[in-house]
Amino acid sequence: MLRKITIVAITLVLAVCAGCESYSESKKLAQKRWEKASAGIKLNLAQQECEKGRFNEARKIVSECVIADPDNAQAHLLYGKLLLAEDKRADAVRELRLAVELDEELGEGWYWLGLATQGLEQTQQSWGENQQTLFYYNKALALNPTSVDYVLAVAETYTEQEKLEEAIKLLEEKIAAMPRQVSLKAAAADLMWRVGKNERAIELYKQAMLMTGDDSSIAEALGYCYVFSGRWSEGAEIFNKLIGQCQDEQKKKLYLQAAAFCSVNCAQYDRAVSCYNELSVEERDDAEIWVKMGQAALGAGAAERAFMCGEGALALQPGYADAIVLVGCAQYSMGDYTAAIKSFEKITEDKKNGGISWLMRARCYEQLGQKDKAGRAYKKALEIEPHSELGDFLAKGKDVEDWGLPAGD
Repeated sequence: MLRKITIVAITLVLAVCAGCESYSESKKLAQKRWEKASAGIKLNLAQQECEKGRFNEARKIVSECVIADPDNAQAHLLYGKLLLAEDKRADAVRELRLAVELDEELGEGWYWLGLATQGLEQTQQSWGENQQTLFYYNKALALNPTSVDYVLAVAETYTEQEKLEEAIKLLEEKIAAMPRQVSLKAAAADLMWRVGKNERAIELYKQAMLMTGDDSSIAEALGYCYVFSGRWSEGAEIFNKLIGQCQDEQKKKLYLQAAAFCSVNCAQYDRAVSCYNELSVEERDDAEIWVKMGQAALGAGAAERAFMCGEGALALQPGYADAIVLVGCAQYSMGDYTAAIKSFEKITEDKKNGGISWLMRARCYEQLGQKDKAGRAYKKALEIEPHSELGDFLAKGKDVEDWGLPAGD
């Protein structure tokens, strides 16, 4: 009987223990399920904090998420993005790699992993890292071929590695597939301009302009493309439009200078004078602005105004050779040849303007009927600049023999 009682007691104890163990395991599983569920809630909360710009709070919350649910790829992704924002690159790379290991189809994870490894110094040691960056971006693009951000990331990485043809090919292919994406056209235009394909760049910028209306950044890029292509009239039109729209005073000055430069080169001298006149209000102590305004005035036939601009520049910067040239040219245009000679004599030794000094003095002597002095001055001008446009002009002049120079020399 005692033995039977003992056996029953042991059995009961084992049953109770087994029940306790089963209960304990169930409790642990329930706790894990709760932690996983709460991790999802916290992840949503962390994303909301990010959207509100409260990044510190978001990081604290998401760090709890990855502890509670270490297999949550989205949590590791968000944590990596926040760490990268704090410039904790190594920690960010660790979290982002975990994210794509957990979910290889996570295109955003591959993209951010590329961002985290981008921008390293171009050393032999980091070359492999740059190749890794391109690999990450290409993985992201393969998973989402229509993502403009991913396309631009791959193209920019190609460009950094001087693989310009690959970058151009990619952008052209994506433009053909997504013709309404302005950012792709702008990026391709920038690259075309960089490699000297100005006409294609202009074409793409114009397409982007039609799609965006008054986007000043695209208009500005188009304007400079016109400048570098020598299409002065179109450049002047773009910069004149930008002047009217611009609220930033510093940028407006740049646009005024560009518009004036283009206007001078396409012989729109009155418009150039207007631009320089507006610039002189703010830059009244800048001698160069006064010289440029005077040059434009001279082109417009306003010699007296050009003379005043030259004098104003000399008052600001005595001995300024370009201003002396302007004054001399204005005096010549007004018929004051003797005064012009005296002006040009001041810059005889100037390295930049010596040739023009002798040329203009020769012209003044001609106007005064002093043929011998004119011949000697022309000859001196040719000696100073024999291979320049000035030299070509002198050597091909119809009356070179009358100047005492051998024809065709």
